[in-house]
Amino acid sequence: MNARSKPAKSTNWSDYYSPEAFEKAGVLTVNRLTEYLRLAQAKSASYVLDPASPQERLAYWESRLSSGASRAEGLLSSDFVPEMLERSNRLHDPRYAGHQVAVPFPELAWLQAATSLLNNGMAIDEMGPASSPMEEAVMRAIARFMGLGEASGGILCHGGTLANLTALLAARQRRQPGNAWRDGGEGLRCALLVSDQAHYCVDRAARVMGWGEQGVIKMRTNEQHQVEPEAMTDAFMQAKADGLEVLAIVANACTTSTGTFDNLDAMADFAEANDLWFHVDGAHGAAQIFSERNRQPLQGMERADSIAMDFHKMLGIPALCTGLFYRNGSDAYAAFSQEAHYLYETDQEEWWNLSKRTFECTKRMLSAAVFGIWEAHGPRLWESLVDRLCDRAAVAAAEIQKRPHWELFNQPKSNIVCFRLRGADNAALRAKMLQQGPYYIVKTVLYGETWLRCTFQNPLTSDEDIMGLLDTLEKLN
Repeated sequence: MNARSKPAKSTNWSDYYSPEAFEKAGVLTVNRLTEYLRLAQAKSASYVLDPASPQERLAYWESRLSSGASRAEGLLSSDFVPEMLERSNRLHDPRYAGHQVAVPFPELAWLQAATSLLNNGMAIDEMGPASSPMEEAVMRAIARFMGLGEASGGILCHGGTLANLTALLAARQRRQPGNAWRDGGEGLRCALLVSDQAHYCVDRAARVMGWGEQGVIKMRTNEQHQVEPEAMTDAFMQAKADGLEVLAIVANACTTSTGTFDNLDAMADFAEANDLWFHVDGAHGAAQIFSERNRQPLQGMERADSIAMDFHKMLGIPALCTGLFYRNGSDAYAAFSQEAHYLYETDQEEWWNLSKRTFECTKRMLSAAVFGIWEAHGPRLWESLVDRLCDRAAVAAAEIQKRPHWELFNQPKSNIVCFRLRGADNAALRAKMLQQGPYYIVKTVLYGETWLRCTFQNPLTSDEDIMGLLDTLEKLN
C-alpha cells in the first residue's frame, strides 16, 4: 500500500488516551526536539529567522489546512512538528540576539510536558493540590531573598502586563479612599507617576482602571533615560494643581528600549515622603537580584511595595511566567475582593485559593519550573545565567567602542545594547541583515533616530558570534 492509499488516521477520541500511543508519540517527539536543539546550537541553518514575509507564512499554513497535510498520519507522526520547528524563530541558535524572550533551559520542556498532562488549573485549592503550595512556598522564599522581609509574598501570572496591572489595582485599593473595586471609580480623579520611558502596559493599566490619559503623569528623563530627581516633584506638583490624587509612582528596572535602571532609592524616598505606593516594573532587570556582580542597579528595590519580574526573560523559564512580589503579602488580596460562592467557602485571605489574588481563574502550573529550579539550585543557576548574559552585552559594547564608525548609546547595565553605524540608514541595515542572515537583531527609535538593539538572551553566544555580527553589518552597509 503506497503513501497515498494509506487509510486515514483514526479520529475517534478513544484512540488518543492510551499510554501506549502517548509513549510512541513521545519517543518520536523527543528525538525530533533533540535533533532540533543539536542543529540550532551548531548554527547549521542559514537564518535564525526565515526572511519570508508574514503573508508568505500565512499562505503556507493555509495551504496545509486546505490540503489536510497530516490527516493521513496524525498529528505527531506527520511532518507537522518538523515544519513548525523549521519555520520558527530559532532562539537556541547562538546568533539570536533579538527580543527579550528567554532561551529556555531545554530540560524544562519535559517539565512542561508533565504539567500539560496534569493540567491542574490552580484556581482553587482542589485544582492545584501540588502546584498551589509550591507557588506559595517558592514566592515567599524568593521574596525574602530579594530583601522584602518576613511578611512578603507574591503570586505568579501570565506576563508582565498582568503583573503591573494587578500591582496597580492593589495600590488603588490601599491608597484610595473608599472602595473603587466594589463601588465603582467615579468621584476622585486618580493618577500615577511614571517615567516617560515606561513600558506601554503601565499606561494601559491606568486606562483600564478608568483614569484615562490624564491619569498617567509622565516624569521627564535624562539623556540616559533615567528619571531626573527634580522631575518627580515637578510632576507631582503639576498633578496636584490639576486636581489629581496621585496614588503611586512606578520605576523602571530596566527600560525595554535601552536597559536603563531608574534610581530606585531616590524614588523610594519620594514615595515615602509623599505617602505613595512604590511599584518597580522589573519585568526584565529585576532578575539581576540573583547576581552578586550585577545587582547594584537594583539598590533600593527592596523598599518597593510591589515588584514585577519576568522569569521568562533572563532566567531561562519558558514564556509566560511572571512573578508579582509584595513587601506586605496581604496586599495581594486587595486587588480582587469579591464573592464567588461557587469557588470559595469564605471571603477570608486564603493563599491556597490563588484566584483570589490573580486576574486568572484557571492558569497553568507556572510554579513547577520556578520551584524546581529554586529547590535544586537556589539562586546559583540563575546567577550564572544572568552573569553570562550581562557579560555578552559588555563584550559587545567594548567591541563597538573599538570600531571607529560605530556609536554606543550607553554603557550596558543589563544584557541590552543599543548602537548604530554612523552615517548609515540603520533601519535599512537591519532589514538587509534579516534578508541575508544569519544573525537576528532588532531595532529601536531613540530621540527620533533608529538604533540597532541586541538583547543577549542566549548564553551560548560566543565572542566570535558577536564579532561576526558586527563584521556582517559593516559588510552590508
